[in-house]
Amino acid sequence: MSRGLVLVGVGLIALAAVLSLTVPWAGPAVGWPDFWGSSPATPVTLEAAAELVRRVLAEWGYPDLVPKEVMEFTNHFYVLVVEKDTGRGAMELLVERNGFVHPEPGPNMMWNTKYGHVGGRMGPGFGTWQGTPPLSMERARGVAREFVDRVFPGAVPGPGTEFYGYFTFDLQRDGDTFGMLSVNAYTGQVWYHAWHGAFIREKEL
Repeated sequence: MSRGLVLVGVGLIALAAVLSLTVPWAGPAVGWPDFWGSSPATPVTLEAAAELVRRVLAEWGYPDLVPKEVMEFTNHFYVLVVEKDTGRGAMELLVERNGFVHPEPGPNMMWNTKYGHVGGRMGPGFGTWQGTPPLSMERARGVAREFVDRVFPGAVPGPGTEFYGYFTFDLQRDGDTFGMLSVNAYTGQVWYHAWHGAFIREKEL
């Protein structure tokens, strides 16, 4: 084996090792909003998670956005944030058990053409989409249904929320929520939210 191939192999191994590390958040990165948390003395509740998000939105300079729904999972709280004027989905945030608030990974950061990593204030993204999205809510639900039929037989996607560039659907089985997925409004790609853990409860605000 040539010396060049050996060096490439060593470099790939080192990169994989770095990517596998879990590094705690130490401060804001260029182009990203600050993560914010209160490290509360008592456990975070649904109501407390919503209040933390309201304070974070004010800190980030989004007075026109409000939390609409809070879902508690075993790993954290998920908060749906919408625009006051339009009612349209703006962003998806996570509130950790210690009170830290941050953008949800996945579609919220990569597909959100207005508020996400692609088109919003979080900085430059890895791709862009322009023009009117070809998928309507109904077509996106059909894509979600096809995915669910293959991966989670017997389950169905819920009504769904339209964001800028994608749709997010709660997944239900026998009337109970158990997961969540998103559908790209331009490509039809499906992204299952695998980081939540088990669903516990939710509250509409």
